[in-house]
This record gives sequence, C-alpha cells and structure tokens, in this order.
Amino acid sequence: MPIRTLAAAVALMLAGSAGALEIHLPPETAAYKPSELPGYQLVQRNCMTCHAAQYASSQPPASPRAYWEATVKKMKKPFGAQFADEDMPAMVDYLVKTYGAERGAAAPAVAKPAAAAPAAAASGKDVKTLLAANGCMACHALDQKVVGPGFTEVAARYKGKDGVAAVAANIRNGGAGKWGPVPMPPFSQLSEADAATLAKYVLSR
Repeated sequence: MPIRTLAAAVALMLAGSAGALEIHLPPETAAYKPSELPGYQLVQRNCMTCHAAQYASSQPPASPRAYWEATVKKMKKPFGAQFADEDMPAMVDYLVKTYGAERGAAAPAVAKPAAAAPAAAASGKDVKTLLAANGCMACHALDQKVVGPGFTEVAARYKGKDGVAAVAANIRNGGAGKWGPVPMPPFSQLSEADAATLAKYVLSR
C-alpha cells in the first residue's frame, strides 16, 4: 500500500474514533507526608492546586537542597504559582527533609508546639485577613470558576440547613471530586471558628 494511502487510512480511523473518546480521571487521593516542619502546611496549600502530591515523591531521593530550591522557584516563575516569596524557604526545607537528600533531619524545636496553633488561629481574624493569609483568592473568585468554583456557585449548592458547618468542614479537611479533578488541599491549621468565618462569607455571596 502506498505511504500516502496508508497515511490517509490512519487519519480516517483516528477521525472516526475521536468523537467517541472520553477520559475520566480518578479523584486525587495522594497526600504529602505529614510533618511538624512549617513548610508542610505551606506545601499542602500552595502545591496541590496545580499538581498531585506524587510529583514530590517521584523526584530523585538524593536531590540536594539546591535542587528543591530551583524546583520551587521554577513553579513560581515561569509557571506562575501563587505563593509568597517568604514562603519558599520553609517549603524547600520541608521538601528536602521529607523527599530529598536531608530525609530524617530533625524538625527544629520551634516547630513543636502544635497545641499553641489553634489558640492563635481562634483569635477571630476578619474575613479579609483570612482570605489573604490562606491564599483563597488564588483559586477562587466571587462569581466565576478559577481553579476551584466561584463563591456564588458554592453558596447555591450549600444554601440552607447546616451549610456553614458543611463548607467549614470542607475548608479544613480539603477534598477532591466535588468540583472537578483538581483537589482542594486541607487547611487544617485553621480553627473551627476561623473556618466558619470563611464559610459564612462564602455562603453570603
């Protein structure tokens, strides 16, 4: 069979099957390894909005700190990840000590008092402060989908009984599959009171 005829046949086969092809991705279930290092919460918050946790575990285990620094910087520029420059050192520290060449290095003593965090988080911060501190508007807008759903869409779904409790639990626990394939990382560092403040704001849209 002449090459042109063969190419044409292949093209027809592909064209005929293209309309029937559907791909359904399973919901994201992987998670970053828990740690007392400050960068753990930052990585959960900043990295899972764009890719799965397997990205970190698939990197060479002997990767030095410089490798992880370059990787984190690459995610911000040129890829455009939305996190603050001051978050980067803690994120790198967590990644290299959890997945890279410094695995097993002890967490600094200052990271230990986990019991103090809820008390500080329960201080009743205002909504604007909570939105900015947790990077909410990097993935959400008021009335349109960005990475995650717009707040008006969330409000429409959870309108009515126990809506605040449900949305607050989703904020603290994270999840996947409710609004598409991109997972929402957990914001477990938030107190129940602050999560409820955010939930009330979302549901008021």
